[in-house]
Amino acid sequence: MSGAEFGARLAVVLVSSAAGVGSLAAQDRPLLERPARLDVRAVPLEQGLRALQRSSGVPVAYSPDLLPGEARVDCPCSDLTVAGALDRLLLGTGLTYTEGRRQVLIGLERPGRVGSTLVGTVVERASGRPIPAAEVAVAARRVLTGDDGRFVLPGLTPGEVTVTVQALGYRSTTRSASVGGVGALRVELEREPIPLAEIVIAPGSFGILEVTPSAAGTTVSREDIEAIPQFGDDVFRTLKRMPGVSTDDVSTRLSVRGGAPRDVLVRLDGLELFEPYHLKDLDGALGIVDVQSLGSVDLVTGGFPVDFGDKTGAIFDMHTRRPPSVGTRTTLGMSLSSLSAISQGTFAADRGQWLTSLRRGFLEYVLAVTDVDGDLSPSYWDVLTRAQYLLSDDHSLSAQVLMAGDHMRWNDPDSGSGVNSSWSSGYAWLTWKGASDRGVRGETVVSAGRLTRDRNGDAISPGRGEFTPLSSTVRDDATIDFAGFRQDVLVQIGPELLVKAGVEVRASSAKYDYFGAATRWALDEQDHLVQVGDTTTVRVTPSGDELAGWAALRGRAGPVTLEGGVRYDRHSLTGDARWSPRVLVRWDPRVGTSVKASVGLYTQSHGIHELQTQDGQSSFDPLAVAHQSALGLEHRWGRGWAVRAEAYRRTVDGPLPEWVNLSREVNPIPEVESDRRRIAGDRARAHGLELLLAREGTGRVSWSGGYALAWSEVRLDGVWRPRTLDQRHTVNLAWAWRIGENWQLSSSWQYHTGWPFTDQVLDLVVTPDPDGNESVNVVRRGFGELNADRLPPYHRLDLRLTRTFTFERSRLELFLDVFNAYDRTNLRGWQWHLRPAGDGSFRAVKDTGEEQLPIMPTLGFRWVF
Repeated sequence: MSGAEFGARLAVVLVSSAAGVGSLAAQDRPLLERPARLDVRAVPLEQGLRALQRSSGVPVAYSPDLLPGEARVDCPCSDLTVAGALDRLLLGTGLTYTEGRRQVLIGLERPGRVGSTLVGTVVERASGRPIPAAEVAVAARRVLTGDDGRFVLPGLTPGEVTVTVQALGYRSTTRSASVGGVGALRVELEREPIPLAEIVIAPGSFGILEVTPSAAGTTVSREDIEAIPQFGDDVFRTLKRMPGVSTDDVSTRLSVRGGAPRDVLVRLDGLELFEPYHLKDLDGALGIVDVQSLGSVDLVTGGFPVDFGDKTGAIFDMHTRRPPSVGTRTTLGMSLSSLSAISQGTFAADRGQWLTSLRRGFLEYVLAVTDVDGDLSPSYWDVLTRAQYLLSDDHSLSAQVLMAGDHMRWNDPDSGSGVNSSWSSGYAWLTWKGASDRGVRGETVVSAGRLTRDRNGDAISPGRGEFTPLSSTVRDDATIDFAGFRQDVLVQIGPELLVKAGVEVRASSAKYDYFGAATRWALDEQDHLVQVGDTTTVRVTPSGDELAGWAALRGRAGPVTLEGGVRYDRHSLTGDARWSPRVLVRWDPRVGTSVKASVGLYTQSHGIHELQTQDGQSSFDPLAVAHQSALGLEHRWGRGWAVRAEAYRRTVDGPLPEWVNLSREVNPIPEVESDRRRIAGDRARAHGLELLLAREGTGRVSWSGGYALAWSEVRLDGVWRPRTLDQRHTVNLAWAWRIGENWQLSSSWQYHTGWPFTDQVLDLVVTPDPDGNESVNVVRRGFGELNADRLPPYHRLDLRLTRTFTFERSRLELFLDVFNAYDRTNLRGWQWHLRPAGDGSFRAVKDTGEEQLPIMPTLGFRWVF
């Protein structure tokens, strides 16, 4: 060994020894007097507490449920003690700290709280590593451990209690503990394979708003959702950035992997929502559930298991959030489109939980920058309330009500045209959940609801008869009633085998009363100008019932999990009945890596609420049958990196017809327009490849990037045509940066290939006017091959700047949102005009377009207390 090498090693030893001496000296001080050595800015409170533990070496015990999850803190506390740093971190949170024998305990500072506190740590038995997100329960009180495995469970009666601890991937255990005694409880869990019931096998599964780790793979946190630039704070709009999902600027209705929005099953707490969108006259501008009331959302874009049926596209499964373990939490908000209030809390000694959400919305600002003619004033509201009571540790009963309504008024003062439209939806349901010590779990849902609409309008458009009716009248009333029962059962036969089964019955009835009339100019066989009219009248009262049953067997052998099942669906409205077998498999060759595959048959009926009476439809279309397969790879590794890739293919026999306006012009009564077409192919297909790379924020910056290559087509008269929202290439980039004290800047950039479009064919005809007095120029309008043309590529940048203010017992968040920051002109369609060609003839040109939304800055706030 050379002298230089020896000197270098000696220096390392001396520095290490000096650090050790300093550490020993610090350990002689009380915990709260030790140096904090902390410097964090604009981080979540829990992240700040974890950083304080690392920098000071002082263990800090707390319950994540007690922390205000929305709070961001800054602590330039390099020269402060641990006590000084905690004073800064906990300012305005309603929390306090005390020094224990070996750790600092954080709890509520409210006086008069009855009961004592149980603190402890949950670790892995073999390695001693802490286990995050473990559930610690004493009777009806439950908390989750933090990233360091520590927990604080307040409000307990002093004395001996039974503590149950469980965590994903570990064998649950029950311990006795003394509440009010000295010292902390240490619970050791043995690792075991993830329970079969918790494994997500379906490819294309995304967990949204998740607060605890799951076996789903890719998750998006509430913090990520709230930081994403978007108007309306709408969870549906958040999903636009997921691989395989597409929609336009105004509508929030989701097209998944090229399918129609009606192909997506939308559920809330186990109940299907038939009309989950507000403002149906504007193609569904917002969802009817406020994102702030949601605790988690599961989106499955690939093949899903037999539990879900009557849809061929995707599953969008929402669950309301759990209230805080103690006290209440209220959130007031205002955004571009709404005012909202959400409050949640507990009752009956914390055995009961409640949540209430109110929202009142308006879209005048959005529509003021669109190309909608006349005075258009839409508004909407929704109410969600939920109460749950724990009958015992293993049984709960909940009652929920969701109500939503829209009203739209359109008046054109120049022509005297006007439309008034009202829509409403209401759902009520009871849910029982229970489990036995023999491995049987069950869930029962009993529900009822009603949908209504009332559309009345008259439109006059003199001088535009070749494109828009000279006059039109619409009277449209509909009421749909439904009631249902659903029972799910899961039986754990052994650690590696389980059976799940279920049945669902639904009865429904409807009353449709529609009248529509329109007059327009036309050319007869001699090219003479004549005025023609057409009338549509539909009065029907359909009723029927639906029956579904399913059963599946799931087993595991080593790293492979396999589920095979079959589903039966019968629909009395059309007399259709079909069996649907499905197989899903998951292979976990190593920790952090999984391969998922699925193959199966899926059916979709024509819902009783989907009858297109405004287009003259009085009977229901037969069942659509889809064959679907998918193969996906997911991999996670250190420092927050994650990657996934998935290939899929879907073919549909007899896809349900779609009614579209070929020009895609926004119109409150689209059915009277001359470009209205019924797209009824005998077969549809979609296939593609999706890639996603992400790095979750371990520091100040987080980002993700996705790319999709896709084809979506329908076969018409033996020719394959692109579907309405076919996007060959799609790129989504998202990025967030925490800057300064209590500031965050986030951005989102989207690009996709232009959507398909149908060319117009225009001819200029010189013909006598109806009185035969003089010649007039008349434009004959037709259309070319369906979706043979393409719009220009779409791309858009959105920005959001957020400033957080923390007060004694509340938190205020202000944000500036800039939609379409560089004011890109994106088109939803073309407009055609005739122009002189110079030789006396005319030619059709598309010189302007139906534009989507331009740049739109807006301010909003969210106040949590």
